Amino acid sequence: MKKQISVLALITLLVGLTGCEALPRKFIRKKKEPAHRPAAVYINEASYQKQYSNDYYYKTHYTLWRTWHDDLLIQLGGNHRKVERAAQESLGHMRDMSRYLNLEKQTALSDIVDEFNKLVGRINSGSYSKTDELSMRSEIESFKRRISNDFYYEKVKGDLIPDQVDLGS
Repeated sequence: MKKQISVLALITLLVGLTGCEALPRKFIRKKKEPAHRPAAVYINEASYQKQYSNDYYYKTHYTLWRTWHDDLLIQLGGNHRKVERAAQESLGHMRDMSRYLNLEKQTALSDIVDEFNKLVGRINSGSYSKTDELSMRSEIESFKRRISNDFYYEKVKGDLIPDQVDLGS
């Protein structure tokens, strides 16, 4: 009996040392494959035609600028968050308008944008009183007149950059 127990202990020791191959395979987790593999995007090196023309984009940004600027005039003196949002959107669309202009008109508009940016900074700080609102209103109306007179589409359509975009090599 002792001999059988020692043989059995020896067999279990040998099996324990060598291991059972199927056992680890059952209990070790397999690495998961990612659900999405990014694909390579190949771009033709020829010139790229945008979906819409620069005329369309300029008109769109001009219209949106005018709408937000009018909202700024209406909201001034009311809800501070609405005033901030209208000022930031108006500023953003003025910057977007300048992207589609040639260098000469772009610098003229960027001067106005810089001045308007200072006014937006005052609005965002919230450190203006009811008496300051009158001067701010006149400044905002002045910006509206300057841009409406000098940068409406019919006046700048000859100064818009061409539609073709060169991607380079």
